[in-house]
Amino acid sequence: MKIRIRVIVGIMMFLGYYIMYIVRYNLSVHILDMTQMKKRVYLYNGSEITARATGTRGGVINLINLNSLKISTIFCAYHVGYVICFPIFHTRGDKLGPTLVVGIAGLTSGMLNCLTPAAAYFHFWALFAVRILKGFCAGAMLPSMVQLLRNWMPPTERNHFMWAYCGITIGTFSTFVCCAVIEYYSKWPIGFYVTGVTQIIWAALWICIITDYPAKHPFISKSELDYLNKSLCASFTIKSINSQAPWKQILRSVPFWTLCMLHFGYAWMIISICIHGPMYYCIVVQYSIYSASALTALPFLLRLILGTALMQLFHRFKMNSSPERIRSARRYIVVVSHVLPGLLVASTWVTHLVPGPILLTMAVALTAAGMDLTLELCYELSPTYANLLNTVIKIIGNIPGIVVPLTVGNVTNQFNESPYVWKHVWCFHASVLLLSGMVFLIWGDTHVQPWNSIYQRPPHSPRVKQKPSMMSNIDEVDEDNLSRQQSYRPSMVLKPLKILQPKSSNTV
Repeated sequence: MKIRIRVIVGIMMFLGYYIMYIVRYNLSVHILDMTQMKKRVYLYNGSEITARATGTRGGVINLINLNSLKISTIFCAYHVGYVICFPIFHTRGDKLGPTLVVGIAGLTSGMLNCLTPAAAYFHFWALFAVRILKGFCAGAMLPSMVQLLRNWMPPTERNHFMWAYCGITIGTFSTFVCCAVIEYYSKWPIGFYVTGVTQIIWAALWICIITDYPAKHPFISKSELDYLNKSLCASFTIKSINSQAPWKQILRSVPFWTLCMLHFGYAWMIISICIHGPMYYCIVVQYSIYSASALTALPFLLRLILGTALMQLFHRFKMNSSPERIRSARRYIVVVSHVLPGLLVASTWVTHLVPGPILLTMAVALTAAGMDLTLELCYELSPTYANLLNTVIKIIGNIPGIVVPLTVGNVTNQFNESPYVWKHVWCFHASVLLLSGMVFLIWGDTHVQPWNSIYQRPPHSPRVKQKPSMMSNIDEVDEDNLSRQQSYRPSMVLKPLKILQPKSSNTV
């Protein structure tokens, strides 16, 4: 039985996402053992609580003096680089070649990960620079991998290759488990070396066995190449349509901004638990490093199981339901993924309880209902510009990676890391999730918007081919099969294309 080359491409993409997210969040675990945190005595409900110092296993020589504010700055550095680089490589990555971009970025990120311990010992700003450069590498890899998927996967098979994106959730879960195991058997620098070398090996294999197009691959069979040429020849690129996107109408659209807020609140809660979960469980709730890492990993394992099951059930529901029932079901999904977990944690604001492993695990696990919600709603609002909207929304969704650590770092640095302070921190996170869900339920819309069929062209130069804008190649997930059936013919007056609607388819 011949091994299909496109299956190997899917496997390499899965491993790429998997390793990328381990590199992204491994600092959340290793920071507990690499920093020297002074012992403090807090007063909570009249009783004294002593926060133990972390990093005692490594000895005084291996410890780095970082306060809460510096730690938060290090955490946000990765997301700063990611947000800056992500839109750039949506336009430049295709010209440079997605395979080469991913390979070079992966090699660079792996080497930077190996240099993280040396940078941490040398100077705080050296560690900051390493983190921001790793964010740049991730911002180059993600859009280039999506572009490569378009070149290899036929439209009729792309739904079967969505498992490649599961590397994101599995990688997040594995980060805390693998780093805890490394911490148990060795010291914190080894964790960076292991993940860095792993990413270097993956990037080297990527360069050796992956090509930009099937025709360039040296080992592809003639039958598979003929099949891909026939199935991909009718592939319709939305680059030309995206260059004519009606940005004024989109930016004035209330449903678009409610969808942005929906994803913003969702990302806020997920990023918060990824960054501060191990630190909170270890320093405040007084668990060991290994237990704290396991407790942080648990909700992501539940998200993977529940999210997969719910997506399968909803897919079957769409096959046998009317469009109105599907739209109503999506609103119920928002209640489960945003409103309910937000209320679950935010309700402790009026009690004497402090959010702990049980409440936080339940809240994060319930967000699994909204794992694929953003992309679904983008197609509901605009089948033509769905991929462009989805990518812009995901760029906005990475802003919490900058805001959350800086905000929490300033609060804990000023008011100390007491259970009382962290109670307000978690309740605020949950309130953001709750508020984003409520805004969508009140003002959100799931119908096709009027600007979906509007195409902009400069009035004074109708026949001049316009250079695509910086936003013209933004495609986070490939285009809908229905939109591929359109044909684009530039003329003096562009007539709106008819868009076929998808078938209805104390501590707790």
